Amino acid sequence: MLWNSRYLSAAVDRLRAAGGSVKDEGAARLSPLGHADLNVLGRYSISSSAPAEGLRQLGEIPDLPDGGGVNEEGV
Repeated sequence: MLWNSRYLSAAVDRLRAAGGSVKDEGAARLSPLGHADLNVLGRYSISSSAPAEGLRQLGEIPDLPDGGGVNEEGV
């Protein structure tokens, strides 16, 4: 969940830096629990390579619709 939280936060920060209007109310509804990579019922076997420093690179930001913001559905 920590990984998801860090990257959700980084994605919101990047969208805002690119000029997207991400409302605080919308960002507050984001949850690190709604992702398929979480295993809340079993054991974890973690083998990952951490980046030398900072976070791994985020994906490209898609073109924003006219108005540059995120609509009420979060899209």
